[in-house]
Amino acid sequence: MDVVRKLNYIFNTKQKVEIFWLFVIICIGSGLELMGVSVILPIINGIMAPDKMLEEPVYIWIYEKFHMTSVRPLIMLLLVSLIVVYVIKNAFLIYMYNKQYKFIFENQRVLADRMVKCYMSQPYLFHVSKNSAELLRNINEDTGNFFGALQAGIKLLTELMVCLVLGVYLLIKDKTITISVVCLLAIMLWLSVKVYKKNLVRMGARNRFYQMSLNKWVQQSFGGIKEVKILNKEKFFYDKYDEAYRGHAKSEYTYHTLLMVPKPIIETMCICGLLGAIAIKFWWRGADITYFVPILSVFAIAAFRLLPSFNRITEYLGTILYQKSAITSIYEDLKEIDELNAQKREKNKEEKAIQFQNKIEIKDLTFSYPGAEKEVLKDLNLEIRKKSSVAFIGHSGAGKTTLADILMGLLKPAKGDVCVDGVSIFEGLNSWHQIIGYIPQTIYLMDDTIKNNIAFGIEEKEINPARLKYAVEQAQLSQLIEELEFGLDTKIGEMGVRLSGGQRQRIGIARALYHNPEILVLDEATSALDNETEKAVMDAIETLHGKMTLIIIAHRLSTIKDCDYVYEIGDGKATQK
Repeated sequence: MDVVRKLNYIFNTKQKVEIFWLFVIICIGSGLELMGVSVILPIINGIMAPDKMLEEPVYIWIYEKFHMTSVRPLIMLLLVSLIVVYVIKNAFLIYMYNKQYKFIFENQRVLADRMVKCYMSQPYLFHVSKNSAELLRNINEDTGNFFGALQAGIKLLTELMVCLVLGVYLLIKDKTITISVVCLLAIMLWLSVKVYKKNLVRMGARNRFYQMSLNKWVQQSFGGIKEVKILNKEKFFYDKYDEAYRGHAKSEYTYHTLLMVPKPIIETMCICGLLGAIAIKFWWRGADITYFVPILSVFAIAAFRLLPSFNRITEYLGTILYQKSAITSIYEDLKEIDELNAQKREKNKEEKAIQFQNKIEIKDLTFSYPGAEKEVLKDLNLEIRKKSSVAFIGHSGAGKTTLADILMGLLKPAKGDVCVDGVSIFEGLNSWHQIIGYIPQTIYLMDDTIKNNIAFGIEEKEINPARLKYAVEQAQLSQLIEELEFGLDTKIGEMGVRLSGGQRQRIGIARALYHNPEILVLDEATSALDNETEKAVMDAIETLHGKMTLIIIAHRLSTIKDCDYVYEIGDGKATQK
């Protein structure tokens, strides 16, 4: 019931309606399965005792309606009916499977999209506290595993409906044999679930950990491939990946082995129960062979359909148990994110438009990271005038980048506020972000063209040529573009691997300027560059003095020599130099 409750939360109304119609289709499929089995008994009876067929009212009516002169045409009619029933049944089953798989994979896409959208909309601190390998697993593996469990649930429902319908039919034909076999199978099913439940749930949770580890070590191996090769550490990263894959493989083969264990036991118990019940009935009651042959034929045909069903039922139950941790993870993530989004929607109702006219005020700012004992910033106060240039200096870990992140609205202080002309930036984050440009120390570059990296997040057909030209000129990229064969359409590789450090930084500057910001934040934007490259980048930045508000975080004094104000960050305070 716990799984059902979580599914009820995860699915929206439209998806629940689709599941209901799938259930209806499954019921129809089960009815057709019953028809396929029920037509067989009259045919066998007709072949063994043709004269007795005319004792049944329905056959008398058919016999007289079609003016038959013997039983043979009646038997032929039943044979044709059987063929028609099986053709219709199997055609419908194809339709049913198509509906099932369409629902599964379409909604897997919907759920993955929903999770990506939810994760992307979360505050910056959410991403700081999460490992990207974990998010990748949740989006890629967990959604697949979740719908694998759902698919198993739908198939389980299908098989249960078939077993129920055929079981009722067999019960009508012979209570003793049916009850004996059903009791044995029910006991076996209960024992299988009882014995394997804890192991399957535990292995499923462990496998999720290994899936995250696989993502993590692949990312770390290729993300730092230069250092890996220089330090000859290929074996270390390979061994870590292999260790994670060994754990994943062990969980998978143990899981699949456990799913197969009940199969031979169920088949043995079913055959023993069926033959035992027949033997007892035949021996003690002395029923004649003409009664048993048709009944045995029906049970044999039903067993041909039911045995695989029972095997699949145990398999599907095992799959649901194995993927229970994935279901729980998705449920908890979506619930947490939905609660955060509800709070965000309430705040958005009161969203204010921020217009930067005069100054930014930082008032009594205090901040500490979750789990940290020491406050990074404490009761910090300062003022930034429009179109001024302000520099923050200080030793590593002093809180310079944290202050910049708060100024940009990425982090929210525990106490205090950041106001623009008297309006808190946290009351109008959307409009605040529209006037900010950001140049970090390491520029994130997509494996795409220079043009698309500058416009960043804008469809190519919607890129403004005038803005693009302005950004390229201001960032002093014009010469580089002219030297490249494909110009702005040059592919730069993953993280700009085909460019120099200075070229990457200038693309970062162009990106920030393309969006025409009023405030430009540079976070150690030149600290990783050599002196000559740094001078070229700073020459590009110097042209912006007086045109927009510059907030510069730096170590080197040469970087901040032209700034209007310089503040040293230390012990949680800001001291003007």
